[in-house]
Amino acid sequence: SPVWDTGIAAFAVGESGMAPSKAMQRCADWLLTKEVRRKGDWSVKRPDTEPSGWYFEFANEFYPDIDDTAMVLLGLKHCRATSRSAQEATAQRAVNWLLAMQSKDGGWGE
Repeated sequence: SPVWDTGIAAFAVGESGMAPSKAMQRCADWLLTKEVRRKGDWSVKRPDTEPSGWYFEFANEFYPDIDDTAMVLLGLKHCRATSRSAQEATAQRAVNWLLAMQSKDGGWGE
C-alpha cells in the first residue's frame, strides 16, 4: 500500500536523524491528502466520532484501519507539511479516531 509504505518510510528516514528536507515536506503533504474524511461502517458503533484515519490499498477510502493510521502518525512525527496547522489538526483527528476505535477490553481490533 502506498500509504503504509510512505508512512513507514517517513518514520525510518526521520529516525535516521536526517535534517528536514523538501522531500519530507512533500511526503507529509501527500499523506495529509490521503486522510479519510468520510464516515464508513465503523460509524455505526461510533456515530459521534469525527472521521479520520488512513487505509490500506489504493482506493479503499471508506475503510480506514488502525495499523495504517498508526503508521502514518509515526511518520508524520518526523516531517512537516507545508501547513503546520493542517498537519496538527489532522494528527489530532487521527488520534481521536484511533482512541474511539479502541475495544472495550483495552486492545484494538475485534
